[in-house]
Amino acid sequence: MKRHVIPALIFCIAAPGALADDFSLLLFGASIHTQCNPCHLNQDNWGAGAEWAFSGNDEDGRWIARTGAYDDSYRKTAYFVSGGWRKEWQLAGPLQLGVILQGGYLNGSGRDGLVALPQISIGTRNLALEVGYMPKISAGGYHGKSAVTTFNLRWMF
Repeated sequence: MKRHVIPALIFCIAAPGALADDFSLLLFGASIHTQCNPCHLNQDNWGAGAEWAFSGNDEDGRWIARTGAYDDSYRKTAYFVSGGWRKEWQLAGPLQLGVILQGGYLNGSGRDGLVALPQISIGTRNLALEVGYMPKISAGGYHGKSAVTTFNLRWMF
């Protein structure tokens, strides 16, 4: 399935102006694994990606497309393509609190298939910390080894 992810990455990187109202760089860096004993998983998950907010507005939220790659918990490269919705609310001054609901395809992190990752964000319109959480689950033939909390930065150009 990796052969389908690479062309999607190239397409998304080559055409952001035609596809999007807003373009953001995603920087991945860390995760915390819990509910595993022992936890010998990589928690330094460096990588990068891109987000395009192609529809919507600040009041109703924006529909987004994301793609990226990072060093996964097993010290291998993981690739993903996802779509979803992002909404932010003003807290005070430029500070915003937001929610991101996304689902898509992941190849890596012990998974080769569909996934969902809800996230919360805090920051400004142009720079935000995003925190995601995926519980330890078993679904179909997939049996999670741990729950994971993810951390990344979103920098909008």
